[in-house]
Amino acid sequence: MIRLPLRLLPEDPVPAKRPTMMVEVSSERSVVVPCLVDTGALRTRLPGWVADDLDIDLDPTQGEQVGLGSGVVLSCPAPVVIKTTVGTLITTAWFCPGWNSPFGLLGQEGFLDQYRFTLDVAEGWFALESAN
Repeated sequence: MIRLPLRLLPEDPVPAKRPTMMVEVSSERSVVVPCLVDTGALRTRLPGWVADDLDIDLDPTQGEQVGLGSGVVLSCPAPVVIKTTVGTLITTAWFCPGWNSPFGLLGQEGFLDQYRFTLDVAEGWFALESAN
């Protein structure tokens, strides 16, 4: 089990400490993205700029419309490798070209389905442990 401190998200309009971590996302290239561990997000979603930086060609015919923030955006799947302090996953991330957030969301599918997640806001930490 890895225990991490709650931290602020970049450019968060409501500065509050949350379960966040730096994530290396790779395909042919790699990019480091701050991500919120989001138990309310069904899928792992990353902003469109990440797909651009990774040179991933998204297929809109495979996408879905999702509500993010105050709007609705297209979200398209692509295979990636996600590397964090708790391990490395080969998974599918959903990239959102219309969402230019400085951070991504590590959701239930593609991340949390591989880990046990514990949150202790009172003590200021969260923990992830491999489910296998």
